Amino acid sequence: MYGHGFATLFLASVYGDETDMKKRARLKDILTRAVKYTINAQSSRGGWYYTSKADGHDQDEGSVTITQIQALRACRNAGIPVPKAVISKTYDYLKACTSPRGALYYSFNSKQERAAITAAGVACMFNAGEYKDELGKKWLKFCQQNIPMQLGGNMGGPRIGHDEYTHYYFSQCIYVLGDNGWEKLYGPTAEADRLTWTKYRNTVCDQLLQMQNQDGSWSAGGGFSVGPVYSTAMYLAIMQLDKWVLPIYQR
Repeated sequence: MYGHGFATLFLASVYGDETDMKKRARLKDILTRAVKYTINAQSSRGGWYYTSKADGHDQDEGSVTITQIQALRACRNAGIPVPKAVISKTYDYLKACTSPRGALYYSFNSKQERAAITAAGVACMFNAGEYKDELGKKWLKFCQQNIPMQLGGNMGGPRIGHDEYTHYYFSQCIYVLGDNGWEKLYGPTAEADRLTWTKYRNTVCDQLLQMQNQDGSWSAGGGFSVGPVYSTAMYLAIMQLDKWVLPIYQR
């Protein structure tokens, strides 16, 4: 389901920019069937798992769930119908997976708080245009308090586990906030306590440039990462945000 979610997100982005009518028709058919597959794979609780409910795996996990929601949002933005009930069911699932401190759990049954998945939840909430939702604000506050504004590993900072994944989504949240969004959500806040895109970009993107290898890649993250191709893809996704390359990430 991970591969399916990211492939759907990618193709929805392509579809949104494609001008060749023959290619658009083919992409529309692919995406319509992909959305149907995603819906059929949704767990009875409202989330998604690494494998489909249709294959007999009626389970759920926060990270995979977020991937499907972002893909469905990209499809809806591109004009592919997505039933509102599917999104509402997922919202209820994520609400049930929120800890008293405002973190998203790894899964409903695990009750393990995960900052990375919480950042992903905020990104998806923003993608959906829900900028002032109280649940999203609760998640974002947890992220602000628990995700360092720096990369770990060879940059000297602490490894928080899955740094690439964490900052892939956390950067999207802060990019949407811009430099004035934090106070619009929470009111007057000391400068040091505000999340702003300029502060994040100047810190993290400078670190990324220093970390890049001579061949253009980024190394795997000290045992926490899938590998150099994964790290490179994630970090490039962060660095393109200011360019508005991909529709799903735009403000």
